[in-house]
Amino acid sequence: MNKEALVVGINSYPFLKKKKLGDLNLKAPVKDAEAIAEILEKYGKFHVQRLPKTYNQEGKPRFIPNGPVKINDLKERISNLFNPPSKNEIPDVALLFFAGHGYVTTEGGIREGFLATSDAQPKRNVYGISLNWLKELLKNSPVKTQIVWFRKPA
Repeated sequence: MNKEALVVGINSYPFLKKKKLGDLNLKAPVKDAEAIAEILEKYGKFHVQRLPKTYNQEGKPRFIPNGPVKINDLKERISNLFNPPSKNEIPDVALLFFAGHGYVTTEGGIREGFLATSDAQPKRNVYGISLNWLKELLKNSPVKTQIVWFRKPA
């Protein structure tokens, strides 16, 4: 069985700020994402892509603790996970794990949710990955078993 996972942990949010709280950078998402990635590899036999990724001294992939994750990169990775470029690469199971901020907007009485990326800039109407876009991608995906798992900050 071919099982693919994209595990995303975003700590870095340089453009998100709250008046009394200051910046909204996080500490836990990358740690949580690494723990999930290791469990999926060891016990679930998933092929795991990490984002943002680097390599340790042994050449094993690891997360970059404060590495940025940009909208276009994340969107492309999610697209390729659930709608692979080649029909020969369609996994039996595709799993997306996202740990980081979410964002909700309301325009014209319509609420929309987003997975916030490091380049989110709400003052410029840039929020991250639209959950409506993700829903449409999943509806049109050839992958039979789709798992989407969000972990919001505590």
